[in-house]
Amino acid sequence: MFRILILTTVVTLCCVSFAAALEVFYPADGTYINRSEVLVIKAGEGVDGLVVELNGESSDLIDISGEQYRAAFQDMLILRPEFDPGKNQIKVRAYKHGEKVAETEVKFFLRTDQLAPPPEGYRRFLMHVPEKEAACVACHNLNPTEADISNPSPQKNPCVTCHRGLLRPKWTHGPAGAFECGACHDLQNEKGRFRERKINADLCTECHQDIVEKYMQAEFVHGPVEAGLCNTCHDSHATPYRSQLVAETNQLCLGCHETIDDGIHVVRGVTGRPHPLSGPKDPNRPKRKFSCVSCHNPHGGKGRYYFVDGIKGRFALCQKCHRK
Repeated sequence: MFRILILTTVVTLCCVSFAAALEVFYPADGTYINRSEVLVIKAGEGVDGLVVELNGESSDLIDISGEQYRAAFQDMLILRPEFDPGKNQIKVRAYKHGEKVAETEVKFFLRTDQLAPPPEGYRRFLMHVPEKEAACVACHNLNPTEADISNPSPQKNPCVTCHRGLLRPKWTHGPAGAFECGACHDLQNEKGRFRERKINADLCTECHQDIVEKYMQAEFVHGPVEAGLCNTCHDSHATPYRSQLVAETNQLCLGCHETIDDGIHVVRGVTGRPHPLSGPKDPNRPKRKFSCVSCHNPHGGKGRYYFVDGIKGRFALCQKCHRK
């Protein structure tokens, strides 16, 4: 269903100075984004109303002519849409005194499967490049100090103005939840403005060295762990999934181990059915559902199948639940 909400709380975005022409500033045409956050439109001089069409469903005329609205947002329209996973199309029509004076269209891609490669034909949307920052610097602190980007106050930390949506999901990484953006991001490095100081395990081990060393000493180490690809499975900000996983546990595991769900897994019982991969409660983890990690440690173990608790043999693993 087409639903757009005006973000009246994002007042600090109102003063962005753009060119006079109608423009969809975010998401940009031909780009892909990883989260559905906001839609930012510059109406242009003299425009008093906009109609926004998202994937074929159109809004009513959105009046932006009011004195209070103009005082807060000038000619900017900031919305929170419901983008579809995959390809999206936005058409915007601008009106003045009831007459259409301009229209524009953008196509972009919402990449919800973080395990999938970037979509072909779309480039990553980058906000912190000179030409875009120039349009926002009038109202946003885009030359903060290291102390600024680690300020624990959401009212004073300049990153929070636009990026607080990263922290909406339930499971939040500690530094992100404390607004310690500078713990992981540089003001400037060879990769660009406000990019990660290091990549994957090189960065994660600065805080999680003890955990990483523990897993690296295992006799058998899971491939992504051995390669230091922490972000393959974990999001460094927040996600809806425990341990900041980028997807629900079984969905994440089966994203790589596709054949596990195609046939008999572990054993065929007297009923002819295989051992379940999910569904019942986990006997060894109160209030948790059974999943791949009920039997397998996703980081490593003493056996080739990474059984939990250092278990090497299959029969010993079965006895964790089937004690009779």
